[in-house]
Amino acid sequence: MLDLNSNSTWLSDDRDVSISVAGLDGVGKTTIINKLLNEEITETYSTYGINQELVNINGLKLGLTDLGGKEPFRNSLWPSYISRSDALIFVVDATKEHQIKESKKWFTRSLKWIKKDSPILVLINTWNKKINQKEINEVSNLFKSSSPRQLIECLNVSPITGENLNKTIDWLANTIITNLISTGVSVESFVAYLKTDNGIIEARIRTPSVINDTEGMFPVIRYKFASGNESILDYMTLNGRQVVMAADNQTSCWLMTNMIDQNKEIKGASLLMKLLTEFIMEIQGLRENKGANISESDLTGYLMKYLIDNQSFWSDKEMPLFEISYLDNN
Repeated sequence: MLDLNSNSTWLSDDRDVSISVAGLDGVGKTTIINKLLNEEITETYSTYGINQELVNINGLKLGLTDLGGKEPFRNSLWPSYISRSDALIFVVDATKEHQIKESKKWFTRSLKWIKKDSPILVLINTWNKKINQKEINEVSNLFKSSSPRQLIECLNVSPITGENLNKTIDWLANTIITNLISTGVSVESFVAYLKTDNGIIEARIRTPSVINDTEGMFPVIRYKFASGNESILDYMTLNGRQVVMAADNQTSCWLMTNMIDQNKEIKGASLLMKLLTEFIMEIQGLRENKGANISESDLTGYLMKYLIDNQSFWSDKEMPLFEISYLDNN
């Protein structure tokens, strides 16, 4: 599970993604948010207006706006806040069958306010009651059919038992990837250094068109390993590109984005750091399977799969070039 820490400070410039949490009054929005933040159940009351939280998930900053569910707030607040959000979580109480149609009506309205192509998650709140899968599927299908043009995810959760709340956290983190793509940021160069029994392997993946532009940067990019059980995270802007670095005591890696407007702050550095941190963790797993003597072919296949095949924000303008070699030989 990803670590979750809340911060009562609400700074719009400090968020990677803004998420509205909507639903009728009493469906469990605040209870779910409290469970996500504190992993404990506390007595809640109807939200009057809005509640806002800045949530930190492994360095990724998410602004959650809990929208009051009473009808006056639905009419006055929902359009304004949802239209400014990057993602929408809509909560439905599966134990109140008489409210389902009303929830569907307001969900449909919400789809008209949310930005085009924004991630949308419907949380079907079962509380602590056993509801058969057929009923959950019926509710899910009802909301998924609200818009053929938007991708709507549905997930049944329980803030009492904690069912599927981890999946909700994963979804929140993934919205940042969608947000980064929407800003036009793409990864165009990646460099990794791995310690092995045969020396240090250097692997580079680059988009051909940026080679000439970035050659001068590579003296800056050198392997730097952490000591002991420490880790290193670093970030800089270099010649109009974002450059992020991460390392443990055996793996050191860098990635570089496409050119960005130096007069415009591009949020997403925290996601790039998260990507490298996850990559290092994956390499740790690869070492456990292969031992310290990771071969070039092992690394080649893995890097192409992890960084190219499975990452939608790698630049897709041109087929990337791959280079791999040993820097040191024992």
